[in-house]
Amino acid sequence: MIRRTAAAAAAALTAAAVVCLPVAPAAGAPVSSDEVYAALGVNQVAADYVVLVDVSRSMRDGGRYEQVRRALRSFLAALAPDDRVALVTFADSARVVHDGPAGRAPDQLVAKLPRSADGRYTDIGAAVETSLRLLARGDAPQIATVVLLTDGRHDPPVGSAYPFEQGYAWNELTRAGRSLTKTSLTAYAVPLTGSTGAPLLARVYPGTRLLAPTAIDRLGDQLEQPKASARAAKARSVLGDDASRGVQVVWPADAGRLGAGRTRLEVQLRSTSTRVPLVVDHLVVRSDRPDVRLSVPDGPVELPAGGTAVVPVTVEWDAGPRRVAPLARVTADAALTLDGEVDSPWAGVLTDELGVDFAPRLDGGPTRGSLSAQRGSIGWWALGAVLLAAMAVAGWWGRGRRRQPALAGTLRLRDASGAERDLVLSGRRTAITADSTGLPGYGEVTARRSSVGASEVRLVIGYSRDGSAAAREVGTCGPDETVELGGVGFTWRSTAPVASAARSGLTGPSR
Repeated sequence: MIRRTAAAAAAALTAAAVVCLPVAPAAGAPVSSDEVYAALGVNQVAADYVVLVDVSRSMRDGGRYEQVRRALRSFLAALAPDDRVALVTFADSARVVHDGPAGRAPDQLVAKLPRSADGRYTDIGAAVETSLRLLARGDAPQIATVVLLTDGRHDPPVGSAYPFEQGYAWNELTRAGRSLTKTSLTAYAVPLTGSTGAPLLARVYPGTRLLAPTAIDRLGDQLEQPKASARAAKARSVLGDDASRGVQVVWPADAGRLGAGRTRLEVQLRSTSTRVPLVVDHLVVRSDRPDVRLSVPDGPVELPAGGTAVVPVTVEWDAGPRRVAPLARVTADAALTLDGEVDSPWAGVLTDELGVDFAPRLDGGPTRGSLSAQRGSIGWWALGAVLLAAMAVAGWWGRGRRRQPALAGTLRLRDASGAERDLVLSGRRTAITADSTGLPGYGEVTARRSSVGASEVRLVIGYSRDGSAAAREVGTCGPDETVELGGVGFTWRSTAPVASAARSGLTGPSR
């Protein structure tokens, strides 16, 4: 987890810090700390630096004070312009010579220090008290660093509130130091000689780092540590809990409706981080059913902070053989799981330089897939039904044909005057018209069996003198019989049995 000291103040970052995030580099290509800090926009997060500089006479020895001024110039030049810097000199008393933005002109800040160290005493207690007052001001940034530079022991003047290295006044300083609430507060005691009062800083600021005494010409290197520490604190404050986030697996809605054969699902990987680019690799997809096989393409998937990517997952389900029942359906449930390893090109910087416990996860868990497939032989059943229907229609048609045999012989027509005319019968229907018989009106002749398979055949004659259906008279007659309709006598002279004619295939024009 990210240190809890890096919390809410980072929310004051401008939105540009998010917009300007670079796209994640190629998987496995780590980035430098400078690139990470630039992407996080740490220079937009103000830090508070309180630098306590000993200006007692002993600082003149060996050009020590001039070396401190030069080292401070480099130190201040590396700070962000919006960082707040308080320069406090101490000797007989403590004095704030600058309290404001670091700006872009470090020489102007260094020029505010006294040109030479002329103090007779070294009141470290007064210097520490001043640092507490500066850090407690209402508009002080939440990331703070205190640096104490001294070459002597605590040697206060008469009348100092801190005549000794311990006592009530020091206890009050300790209480005040522990009551400070900062997102990040670090203190560095820098002894410029072998034996100094620099360790007194640790009484007030817990966790003070006492740097080892070093040659004065290497003071600049020593001051790199407070800068690096403050920079890392800024980065942690921007990150917040981002490093503890990861990637969420979002299964599509159609994962709950899977059919037989092959199905392609588009699974979404969604980064829940807002700052850190992530890479998902070694993806594996599996099911709890042996008849469901899944596969996913190889290779890493890169996700910019807050970004998404689609991973195609292929699902193959063997639903089994076809069933006899026409509407047989096979259903089942299957758990589908997507696993993988989440990393980041920032991982090295986050863990090694920022001290962040970086362990992103792939979340989302399995999803339940609903399997359903039609395994009945409905196609064959449908084909059989069509064939049966066709056979029924054919039977009905054939039955009708058998009940209405072909016509044969002649039909003699005798009108009221006694004139006779013969009408040759053929086909399955013969029309009675003026052209064919000379009679007025219209009529039709068909043959009918009493039942399928019966041998007796009779003619069915319908005739109307005026040709209208309303006036039509209908009658039947057998071979050599006569029926009178509309004043006309109709006699069937069958030259051959109609049944035999039908069997022999006699045909003729029909209507």
